[in-house]
Amino acid sequence: MPACVRMWGFDTLQQQRTSAQFSGVVVEDNFILTAAHVVTPGSTYKIFFPDGEEAIAQALGKIELLEDRTRPDVALMKILKGKARSGVVISLADIHLGDPCISIAYPESLDQVQPTIRLGKIIEPLNNRGFIHSTALMEPGDSGGPLFNLNGELIGLHSAIEKSESANYDVPVNLYQKYWSALQKPVVYRSWPEMADTVQRQQETTSFTWPKAGNYTGTCVRLTSRINGQTQTVLATVIQSVVVSKSSMVGDSVFIYGKQGVIIARDKAHDLVLIRPSQRLKGLKIKRVNYPHPGDVLFAPVIDSIVTGILSGGPLELHKTTSAAFLGATPVHGSIPERIYFVRPGSPAAQQDIRIGDIIPGLNDSLSSHWPGDTLLLKLQRGSQTLLKNIVLIYPPQMLHDHPADHFIGGRSQRRDGFQAVYSTDIILRPEECGGPVFDAQNHFAGINIARFSRANSVLIGAETIRQFITDSLHEPIPKRSGRPVRMGGAY
Repeated sequence: MPACVRMWGFDTLQQQRTSAQFSGVVVEDNFILTAAHVVTPGSTYKIFFPDGEEAIAQALGKIELLEDRTRPDVALMKILKGKARSGVVISLADIHLGDPCISIAYPESLDQVQPTIRLGKIIEPLNNRGFIHSTALMEPGDSGGPLFNLNGELIGLHSAIEKSESANYDVPVNLYQKYWSALQKPVVYRSWPEMADTVQRQQETTSFTWPKAGNYTGTCVRLTSRINGQTQTVLATVIQSVVVSKSSMVGDSVFIYGKQGVIIARDKAHDLVLIRPSQRLKGLKIKRVNYPHPGDVLFAPVIDSIVTGILSGGPLELHKTTSAAFLGATPVHGSIPERIYFVRPGSPAAQQDIRIGDIIPGLNDSLSSHWPGDTLLLKLQRGSQTLLKNIVLIYPPQMLHDHPADHFIGGRSQRRDGFQAVYSTDIILRPEECGGPVFDAQNHFAGINIARFSRANSVLIGAETIRQFITDSLHEPIPKRSGRPVRMGGAY
């Protein structure tokens, strides 16, 4: 991980950022391997290391074939300013179908200073376009990031994806080795460079035993409710005599196995809801709270199957952005009191006849303290009039782009940010599969899947937060102590 970096274009004279974020990895002699589609030979880039150190690098050569500029997507960089860094080891071994692999890169959507880690396996060691095809998830910002084998050796660099979460493509690292000398010139090669180096290969195998899931019977149930006139289903976690789920996907009347439950409490900050079922359910007991670490294997039961992943990173804070309360009335920047200069057609503000020129004192503070679905009482001034408005806030309009990362199956959760001290995972979930439990490889309860954040990231709320939510809501303690593994539905 120390050699895995995030980068963006940087004008060293103007001291300004000039490109989107991408990833890379340091190898010998302060060289950086990355993807061709994110760099321009001769341009400078700011490098950010996981330990907080920064450096300046220059893009050297890259190969983009004239007949298909997406191939082979090979590029080399060199650190110009910054202390010498230890690089990763480049693998000399062939890769094979089914080999496990690890990604360490920086997705732009999370905007974190630490990289995320993802586990995958090789589907095709080399496809018909010359790329490694694996299930190690990628999304924008990960381009140029490294793919490792389980010996910690570099085998590929992130290049491209398709809509399917299983379609992730890496540049084989041996191409960088083969054209190492040619790539040290700041040139765009539109055909394969004539200068090629000899690469020695080795036969090597890596053994890996995939952890096995436990018996999670009774720990996960499906809830049914109605929200805005639509039937909504979501998963939930059974903990002792109560049920915990994702609040924003649970209406006021909720049913478990056809029987109505009673909502005890909601926590908007963590998007949690606590429900007392009308029937007796046998779930898990939080006897031990383990704090997860990046790389921990995770299992998530989703009623009739179990999804496997790893803890990618955290704890982290996901600022309230796509989950901010939206009114649709924009005040003049810096105006106090706030004077409206734009009203979005069709928005709650437009429907409640808020107009350009209206003055709404304290609007910005009011919006920041509310969530979508809240009713906001506004006192506005219009000329000599004082008007009162009760307005139900909504989620901000979402913009989708043509990139495959915006069109994966199932899509993102509507409420997916505005969290503190949560963890990212590479567990692949549909939004309606959130709310269910997550267990580690020792079958300890690790927390609850609270959101599908992006193509490559889901969000986990840790077991301690869940325990505290139940304790505060019931005003009685849920035990927190070390001991034997958690017993779940009759099995460890």
